Order: sequence, then structure tokens, then C-alpha cells
Amino acid sequence: MSDMRPFSHIAFCGTVGACLPNAEFRSLARQLAATSRVGPEPSLVVARASELIGPGRLGLPNWVDADTRYLIVLDVPEQATLRLASTLRLHKPDQRLRVCRDPAVVKRLVIALRRSAPWEGILDAYLLEESLVVVLGDMSVREFPIGRLPRVRRFEPTVVSRFVVDSAGSYLYWPDRDVHMGPSQMLQAVDPMFLSDVEIRRYEMENVSQALLDMRSDRQLKQSDIPGLSERHVRRLEKENVRLTVEAATRFASAFDMTLSEFLDELSRRITGLRGIGGSDRRCDLMLIEQTRTGGGAPFPSPKAAGSGQ
Repeated sequence: MSDMRPFSHIAFCGTVGACLPNAEFRSLARQLAATSRVGPEPSLVVARASELIGPGRLGLPNWVDADTRYLIVLDVPEQATLRLASTLRLHKPDQRLRVCRDPAVVKRLVIALRRSAPWEGILDAYLLEESLVVVLGDMSVREFPIGRLPRVRRFEPTVVSRFVVDSAGSYLYWPDRDVHMGPSQMLQAVDPMFLSDVEIRRYEMENVSQALLDMRSDRQLKQSDIPGLSERHVRRLEKENVRLTVEAATRFASAFDMTLSEFLDELSRRITGLRGIGGSDRRCDLMLIEQTRTGGGAPFPSPKAAGSGQ
């Protein structure tokens, strides 16, 4: 189970479980539904539209509240979807309600919620004017201007619209150009600091502090030699009293005469060494970090090899 699960409660209502491909996935869905926790996270209801509309509609769990999110498999005519918001009495339906006609969205949700970071999964995607709108595995929605997406921005409009969502939700695929693009690559293209912050938060504070101390000492710099950071703040970073942020990382990178990307590379190498990971595992770990941050290389298998392409 992911430690970063974005929902306090999850319910797969009615017959929506039949959208899952086999017994293993249905078992995973039951595990997700059975595991609840107290916290500020919203809850999630997954259901078929036809079973939520009409006089014989499904009853909802008693924990449903004004923050509950809904992922709905659309199996009714488009006109009927207008009734969903009023039937569910949704406040701000544009933020809480997501509908998808592809039943495989339920499978992609289960896979996303089993990831260490659910936002790395894709549930659904569509074009809206000049942007690609993507529903991520944590039910957040991001708009990516086509003009800022590498390679895709050079496609003709008819080609841009012809993409498919990988069956596991790992990437979008444009078969006309044999181009794959995952959430990390899209986020890096429009928000370079976003993934840097995610990567930093994944590190254990103890290892970050030791790695920072080692990097500064190797360059024979004093704690007061980091422009933009007070000596007290550097000392607290190196004593595990505060967490490293992207802003602080940028200050360290400048003091070390490095780019932020170069700084994070060295920080990652040192943290990997502190964990005691072996050579081959370490190289794989660094390759994955680099692919995540830069979108370089070919981190995704072809649809044929992955069994994708709905």
C-alpha cells in the first residue's frame, strides 16, 4: 500500500468492480476499500453513472461529505450526465466530479493508488482548446499547453488529438509519431521546480543532512558561505532540524557553482551511497531519477510490449 495515498476512504460501488480485468485487480480494489484512515485527505467514490441516476440509484457510504471526490464510468448518454451533479448534490462539481467513458479508468486508478506516488499515474486525458488536460492518479487535474510539450508541440492538430492512454496509466502514446509521454515529463516541461521538490521530499532527512554537510566540506566552504541562506539555517539543515526545500537547494547549487540539476544529481549519488546500495542498483536508481527529472531517454516500453492501446 502506498504511504502517500491521497484518500481517507475509497468505495467501489455497485458493479463498477466488473470493469477490472481479473480477480487479482478486484482483490486489490477490495484492499483499497478496506483500508481507511483518519486525516485531512478527501474520500473517493467510484461508480457507474447508470447506477447513480434514477429512482433505484445506489446508496452512498455514510462517510461521504462535501469534500468527497467521484470517479464515474460513463455508461449513459451524454445528456444524462447533467443529472449527476444535482443527484449527488455536489458543490463545485468541476472540482469533485470526473467522468470517463473508458471502463479501463478503474484499472488505471487501482494501479495508480498502488504506486508510491499516485500522481505518477494517468487516469484520463483530453484536449481542451490549446491544452492537454490530464487527470492524474490522485484525481488532481493538470492542464499542459501543447506549445510547451516537447515534440508534441510540433505535431499537426489532427495528430495531436490522436493519442491513447496506456492501459496501466503510465503514459500517453501518439501512435502516428511513436511518441510516449508520462506525467513526469509533462510536469517537468511546464513546471521544472515541481519534480525537484518531489524528489527532495523523497529523501530521508538524515541522509540529506549528511550529504549536504559532505558536499559543503568537500568544497571547503563555511556554513556562512552559502549566499541567500543564513549560517543558522545552513546549520539547521545539516543537523536534521529542517528539511531541504527547492529554494534552499537552488542556493546551495549557486554556491557550489552548479545548476540545480547538477546539484540534485550529486546529492542523489551521495544519498544513494549513504544507503549502501550496490553498484548496479545504484546506477538503475540514478537512471530513473534522471529520466524522471529530464524526460530524457526512453523510459517507457512500446505499447506493443506493454500490452497497451485501448
